[in-house]
Amino acid sequence: MYFLRLATVALSLLTLVIVLNALLLLPSYLYARGEAERGRNELAALTASSQSSEEAEITARTEALRGTAVHLARLETAPAATAALRAVLQVPRPGLTLRGFTYTAPPAPEQHARLGISGVAASRDALRQYVAALDALPFVEKAELPISAYAKESDIAFTVTLSGPLRP
Repeated sequence: MYFLRLATVALSLLTLVIVLNALLLLPSYLYARGEAERGRNELAALTASSQSSEEAEITARTEALRGTAVHLARLETAPAATAALRAVLQVPRPGLTLRGFTYTAPPAPEQHARLGISGVAASRDALRQYVAALDALPFVEKAELPISAYAKESDIAFTVTLSGPLRP
């Protein structure tokens, strides 16, 4: 009976955490959707008024807004950095301290995202093993580490750049 109560409390807490995460992500989703809709509305308004005497200027503005609307629409389906960071943080890293992350979304749909991981390694061997583990991840095409990172024996500051689809 005790384990049944414990499982009930654990499932209740898990449900609460999931609901809270969904509520915290909702404003970002609504903002991106609103911006895409606003861009589409502006594009439609400019297209309707393109029959004026300043047609060349309006056409240029329309093309710029079309590009912005396409970019915003692509952001709705772009890979999120949180999934990639979560997967990277699950890689074992004995002897390493991670200090920072940078994420660059792909500039075009056919190109890859980039994730930079900065930190300090206790030894060359620990750094080499960590880079090999990152390179073995199925959603990473390449893990790049400058050769200059191996110049020191210990307390090695490094920045590894991961590229690929980054969709675990």
